[in-house]
Amino acid sequence: MATEAGGSMQQSEQRIQRLWALLHTIDAFSYTSRPGPDSRSGWQGEGRGRVTCERISADELHFVEQGQFSLHGGMTVDMQNRYIWQKTTSGIRLSHGRRGEPVFLFELLPADENQWQSAQDHLCINDLYSGELVENSKGFTLQWRITGPKKDEHLFYQYSADNL
Repeated sequence: MATEAGGSMQQSEQRIQRLWALLHTIDAFSYTSRPGPDSRSGWQGEGRGRVTCERISADELHFVEQGQFSLHGGMTVDMQNRYIWQKTTSGIRLSHGRRGEPVFLFELLPADENQWQSAQDHLCINDLYSGELVENSKGFTLQWRITGPKKDEHLFYQYSADNL
């Protein structure tokens, strides 16, 4: 029994290390936002841009994203985000850097071979955040879902090591 648990822990650690190494190779993203029927934001459109990876420590990496987002209907806006990736003993935490402070979104845990699921939905004020990451040949996809009294948002990112 101890061998199975030890083997499983070792496999999780290897998966975490593999994803952690992949995160450091990312330099581009594309993004799609699709509001669900209960959304009051109307934030629908597509964007793309560059990712600069800033290594903060052995267990913390920041994605500094800059690009453009085209709203459904034609208006294009500049966008920039800072996402904070942190390696933990069980997975990888994702936070959003807002005004210099990290705002926790969810922790991703290994699921299937190339798939990661949020450990649990995270409550932020009245909104629930959850996510799924899938590694692929170009990098990875990251899908978020945000639900709440005014939100029903579906965010789809493709992160890649390719130049745009």
